[in-house]
Formats: sequence, C-alpha cells, structure tokens
Amino acid sequence: MEFTFSPMNETDAQAISEWRYEPPYNVYNPGNDDDEEADFSELLDRSSPYYAVRNEQRELVGYFCYGTAGQPWEVNEPSLYVDDRVIVIGLALRPDLTGKGLGLSFVNAGLSFAREQFAPAMFHLYVLAFNQRAIRVYERAGFHNAGKITVHNMHGMVEFVEMERDAQAVNT
Repeated sequence: MEFTFSPMNETDAQAISEWRYEPPYNVYNPGNDDDEEADFSELLDRSSPYYAVRNEQRELVGYFCYGTAGQPWEVNEPSLYVDDRVIVIGLALRPDLTGKGLGLSFVNAGLSFAREQFAPAMFHLYVLAFNQRAIRVYERAGFHNAGKITVHNMHGMVEFVEMERDAQAVNT
C-alpha cells in the first residue's frame, strides 16, 4: 500500500479527534485527558510536527508525529529533536484498520518519510507495555527494546516500553 504524508490541518485533526478504539486500546482514544482543546492544538503545532497519512484513495488512514509530541510525558517546549539527531516518533492507524496487517508497511512509510524530511540518526518510540501487537510490528520494523519507563498520567502509573533503532538502517 502506498501512503502519502501532508502536514496536519484542522480538518484532519477534527477527524482524528473522533476516532474510537475498542478496549483495551481505548486508552489511545483522543480526548481521554479532559483537555480536548490542548490535544487538538498539539496536532497542529509545527514545532513537533504531526502529519496526516492517506492511502491511494486519499482516505485519512492514520498519522505520525515527530519529536517531543511522541513522548509519553509533558514537555514545556515542543521540538523536533530530543537529543543529537534523535527523533521520537508517535503514530496511530485509524481504528477500523488495526489488526489487518497494515502495521509494518505503515510504520516503514513513516520512517522513510522522516529520513527524507529530517535526516535523523536514531528513532525512538514509546509504546504501552501491554500493547504486544504494536511491539511485534515495531520489532519487525527493526526497533529493539531499550528499556521500560513508568509515567504517571491520567490513567495512573503506566508502563511504557522504550524502543529504538538506527534511522539509517534499511526498512525491512
């Protein structure tokens, strides 16, 4: 499947704000933190940019964010790089498309796009520890486990797996 990327706009952000995942993935539902306005404005912030992703039929199928927006904790100053040419990625596939075998091609498309646009040295991502489905996809995309962190957020104490990979390695 071919994917195209475009900077997030208000129409895309509004559509994404209405996505709803089935349990236990409903923790990824937008607006879960009682501050929908902040969530919406974050999707449009170009300092840690979000990109809408479309398929060949121009349907919105997901998004990627690059930079501090992909971290599971609050940051004061959004930025693209979190360290020397290290980019954190965040991503979401539209709920009705999850579990259908699109994950690896979707992740690889987002990594290729980031390499072309930002020339990072490393990619990092954080995934909820229970989400073994996503972890398997990330491992197939060349990420490896770099440790676990626990973050306090609106859901309480939540464990994340930190994953990383060399940004210049060829996608599998």
